[in-house]
Amino acid sequence: MNDEIEKSQGWTAGGGTLGGEPFADGGSDWAHRYPLAVVWLLALLAYSSSFTGAFVFDDLHHVRDNLAIRDLGAFLSWSGYELAPQRYVGYVTFAVNYALGKLNPLDYHVVNFLIHAINAGLVYGLVLLCFRTPRLCGSAVAGSAQAIAFFAAAVFATHPVQTQAVTYVVQRFTSLATLFYLLTVVLFLRWRLARERGDASRTKHVALYAGVLASAVLAMKTKEIAFTAPIAVVLCELSFFGPSSWRRRLFLVPIAATILIIPFTMLGPALTSPAAIAQATRVQTTLSRLDYLLTQAPVIATYLRLLVWPAGQNLDHDFPLAHALLEPRVLAATLLLAALASVAALLYRHTSARADGRPLDPAARLAGFGIAWFFLALAVESTLVPIVDVIYEHRVYLPSVGLFCGAGVLVALGLHRLQPRHAARGLVVGAAVVAVVLGAATFKRNRAWASELSIWSDAAEKSPNKSRPHLNLGTVLVQAGRLEDGSVALRRAVECDPASFYARAQLGAALLSLGRMGEAEGELREAVRLAPRDPEALFNLAMVLLRTGRKGEARPHLTRFLEVAPASYSSARSLAERAVR
Repeated sequence: MNDEIEKSQGWTAGGGTLGGEPFADGGSDWAHRYPLAVVWLLALLAYSSSFTGAFVFDDLHHVRDNLAIRDLGAFLSWSGYELAPQRYVGYVTFAVNYALGKLNPLDYHVVNFLIHAINAGLVYGLVLLCFRTPRLCGSAVAGSAQAIAFFAAAVFATHPVQTQAVTYVVQRFTSLATLFYLLTVVLFLRWRLARERGDASRTKHVALYAGVLASAVLAMKTKEIAFTAPIAVVLCELSFFGPSSWRRRLFLVPIAATILIIPFTMLGPALTSPAAIAQATRVQTTLSRLDYLLTQAPVIATYLRLLVWPAGQNLDHDFPLAHALLEPRVLAATLLLAALASVAALLYRHTSARADGRPLDPAARLAGFGIAWFFLALAVESTLVPIVDVIYEHRVYLPSVGLFCGAGVLVALGLHRLQPRHAARGLVVGAAVVAVVLGAATFKRNRAWASELSIWSDAAEKSPNKSRPHLNLGTVLVQAGRLEDGSVALRRAVECDPASFYARAQLGAALLSLGRMGEAEGELREAVRLAPRDPEALFNLAMVLLRTGRKGEARPHLTRFLEVAPASYSSARSLAERAVR
């Protein structure tokens, strides 16, 4: 079987073979460096427009203004760990970035890109290793494994839907967790194949298995999406290796045990309280779990559409909530997802040893595995844990790995039926063309991430009826000194959400700066009515009243402002104290 496995690793394109074992031990096999170099070059060209981007949106809070990351030594201590135990590894990388280059956005973008490039390499390795397993090594397209790996890695590396996970600095949590997630699976396959062949030393076996556990732990401490990594390992074992008793698979137990890390980190003592568990397993929203789950059906359908046709990308999608299964869009999306899951089940069934009739080529199982991976990787953020923002494009970064691998296999099988001798060559050429087209779209999309102004202008245009894009665009315009343009955007934010005290407070502040006192007073009074303890609205309303000669009316607002304003409002507090005397 080993000879058969080795033959399966070539990039057979027109009779030539670039062979060699993926991540081979010893030697100097450069065969896989060439396709990987092409993948990385395509990715670099696609992301070359991202390196001059600024910090935007949550980057400001988690990176630019985060004082904790400015002391690497303190952050590496236990007290530093306690600041962010759930995403500690990601924050450590930000602290290292700060120690090396302070707050130069270029440094952060470069690290994000390098993580993405490594992930593309891991996708490539994942496909190759799958084709070395007992289930897949006899496939008719095993000789095209390298071409399939190139397809999956190139599309993953250049697809524009990945920009939010790569170019948006704070989403390093997503891309880095994906790195450790993929590394866990890749190292497991390496260890499992070495165990199957019995051709590695005990030291190597121990090192590989320790690497699986270590990468799983690192993934769990980077982002909560890693919760399913141990399940992905079990899925690999059941999908690609022969039937065996569970007693002979006890090696899965320590890996499976890592699944407890995230629940214990998130909940801790709250594990004994059902109410605390319920509160901890939702993120800034009171939306019911059922409504969130129903909404996720069309959300996942949207992810699929973006993967197939990446038009209309948006940082802040205006996505309606769902409340009933029989809503047409929910029902249609549910049927689509059910059909996709059924395809995966059929692929597994018809590549099993007990397949009836004419079984499918074993490689079709990798396509079924890819679909299962897609659903598994979405499980944390798209099922029963309600999150305030129901859709974000970075959430499809890890799930997309499975679909790109599956697509590569299905295309290879189709080409093999049409032109067996030239299937690999056709797949490579097709993958290169698709990657170039996707890379051009990624290059263009990255320009939208150049600044707060560009990304929120883009979002406001694409979500004209959602308040937040207009609110953030208006705030950015005001900060840039474009008060009139800013007030227009803020007015639109108020129109979209009249109950938003913050939008009204920001609009009132802009109108105050423009000297439009009557309009400012109306907005600020409504902001104070909606949020009686908001210090900015109280202070700015008092300023309007003072400037219009109504000191008596201003005094109660200033007094309340002094009661609620934090110490950081030192200059405003000094002014208020003088005004109330």
